[in-house]
Amino acid sequence: MNVSIQMLQSLLNQVGSYAPLALDISPKLQSWLTPLWIIGVGCILGLILIGLSWALSKGLSRVSALNQLAENPSKSAIVVSIFALALCAVLVPFTVGAEKMPSTSSGGADSWADLLAAIVGLYFVCWLAGYSLVVLAWKRTAREFTMVLREGTLYPILIIVTFMAAVGVVGTIAVQDPGGIVQAALGVPLTGTTKHEFAAAAGDNAAESRSTHSIDFHASEVAALEITTNQSVKIAFCPFDQIEDGVILEEITSEDIYRVNAERSSLLLTIPYRDAEDSSLGRQSHITKIYIENLGIDTAEVAFYVRTGTGYVEAETILITGFGILALFLIYLVQRMAMPRLFAVALSTYKSEIAQPLFTLIVVLGVIALIGFVWIPYNTFGEDIKMLKDAGLTLILILSIILALWSASTSVADEIEGRTALTVLSKPLTRRAFVIGKFSGIVWMLALVYIIFGVVFIAAVSYKPIYDATESSLGVPDWRICFIESIRLVPGLVLAFMEAVVIASLSVAISTRLPLMANMTICLVVYALGHLTPLVVQSSLSGFAIVEFFGKLIATVFPNLDHFNIQAAISAGVDVPFAYLGWAFSYCAIYSLIAMLLALVMFEDRDLT
Repeated sequence: MNVSIQMLQSLLNQVGSYAPLALDISPKLQSWLTPLWIIGVGCILGLILIGLSWALSKGLSRVSALNQLAENPSKSAIVVSIFALALCAVLVPFTVGAEKMPSTSSGGADSWADLLAAIVGLYFVCWLAGYSLVVLAWKRTAREFTMVLREGTLYPILIIVTFMAAVGVVGTIAVQDPGGIVQAALGVPLTGTTKHEFAAAAGDNAAESRSTHSIDFHASEVAALEITTNQSVKIAFCPFDQIEDGVILEEITSEDIYRVNAERSSLLLTIPYRDAEDSSLGRQSHITKIYIENLGIDTAEVAFYVRTGTGYVEAETILITGFGILALFLIYLVQRMAMPRLFAVALSTYKSEIAQPLFTLIVVLGVIALIGFVWIPYNTFGEDIKMLKDAGLTLILILSIILALWSASTSVADEIEGRTALTVLSKPLTRRAFVIGKFSGIVWMLALVYIIFGVVFIAAVSYKPIYDATESSLGVPDWRICFIESIRLVPGLVLAFMEAVVIASLSVAISTRLPLMANMTICLVVYALGHLTPLVVQSSLSGFAIVEFFGKLIATVFPNLDHFNIQAAISAGVDVPFAYLGWAFSYCAIYSLIAMLLALVMFEDRDLT
């Protein structure tokens, strides 16, 4: 990874050296372009990693002990399982076993379940990584590597990635301190979370309830601060009698996790100045003391979590984007090489669906609408960006579901009715490969749609704070504000994609028996009930037996699609932890698997003549 980022830094430094030659760049352009530039740098990293994968494939394919391993499924499964187990054992202390911020983990009765789920998820990732190495080492992979890049959904995705990479290169001229941001990405693996625990005794008055404790961290290296306590307390980094006038400390209670952020920044204002006589020198960086006032009646157990970061917390996005692109490429490569017949059906389905006029119509209308939403007056008194996020995510989800329903009907139901499926299945192709291949092709089509919409929507949301500030005659917002507003969309887009996949799997299952209109009707009913499941379950608590029965029935049979709906959290600016995305992915995978099993059962005895 260090080699990839160093190559990236060298490239950007060469481009950045021409910055003095640039014309006067508008602050608006800088604020809007910087978030897109960070994503573009991540795309450059992704392309570098794909290139290194090609070099790795060429090298491993020359090892006689590895280049034929993929042709022996049982032997390769054993080797990959052992490799994944060893790799997982090495990574557990640094990932699952590492200290975490309380906002990203749960404790109590659920902690062991979360720990087990995290270990299983890590093992699954390690297994995929091991199998990817086996596939890369295959002679056939090394021979067809460049061909893979030019076929199927990977080709348009790579075009989009290359375009964003060009933004990452050209935008270096306009971005402030590009080398520092890339250097910060290099230091991301060295960051972590430290937990400090304090016990503050209660007292009869303010003097007796105040205590001083030792702590050691550098404020300049902090990415996040969170505090938990079992009593109401006040905390400062200087003696309470030395706090500046006008600084009002918030009371930290046991009801929730106290997160220091832009809205809760009073604690940071208690950091002493470097020079008490000259505040222009700034505040101290090295914090060695913490002062706690216990407002409760019992001893306060205070846990102070410090997550260290780099000078630019936003640099994490570079690594996430780069390795996300690599993961997408490896998933495509593994499916193509390991399941050639199934992949042939998926590729045919994908090509036929993107050639449909409806695909082009939905993509064009969606892009125009997402861009146009920026200029729509929502009349929300400064909260327009929340409405923009909500409207955009809803539009993307609805358009993708319509496309999934149409694709399932045209690729499955119409082929069965038109006897095309009979011709396809007359070849050495099983019905199982036919159905799963159709579903896989639709999923790849949806992935392309979400990537297109995602890039456009992120760019639109990144510009929205600048547009609102201009309309309100305010100053140009800092690029970090544009970045935070836009990057918080990503979890919502991922969850919306998972919801569309669940609906698509159900639609494929129904299409094995029913035509388009019946398919759409049933899926829309499932969509409505899936989002109403929490309300139905809540109503079942009323005590009526029949209401309780139907509430439990709906909650069991129909997927709870509300798990994928976090638009309110995204609009409110709440961060979505990776753990939630992991649970949502498991939920999506389970229901998609159930739908595929249902599809296989219904299609197995379907008369195609």
